[in-house]
Amino acid sequence: KLSEIGVAAHFNTCLLNYYPTGSDGMGYHADDEPELGPQPIIASLSLGATRSFVLKHKNPPTNAQSKVELHLESGQLIVMRGVTQQYWKHTVTKTKTVQQGRISLTFRKMIQ
Repeated sequence: KLSEIGVAAHFNTCLLNYYPTGSDGMGYHADDEPELGPQPIIASLSLGATRSFVLKHKNPPTNAQSKVELHLESGQLIVMRGVTQQYWKHTVTKTKTVQQGRISLTFRKMIQ
């Protein structure tokens, strides 16, 4: 249960993304659809190959870090909450040297 690791949210949707190799990725985007509400909680579980997940500030202030890169290993969970989708975009970068597949299970709550 996600609640057992401190994710206090009730999800009603799970999106599965499959990346067959490192040649597959997801471009920069924000999960800011109206159906998710103003400050959605998004929990994403990585399975399979380690891949690079990058958060990029949409309009970085001059004194702020504009990018954050994480290497998500199999079994790791990332949770984005609050104003994350309002101020940041994220991506799974292409890494052509990776030949193994990756699955992400992305949990969210649709409000409409």
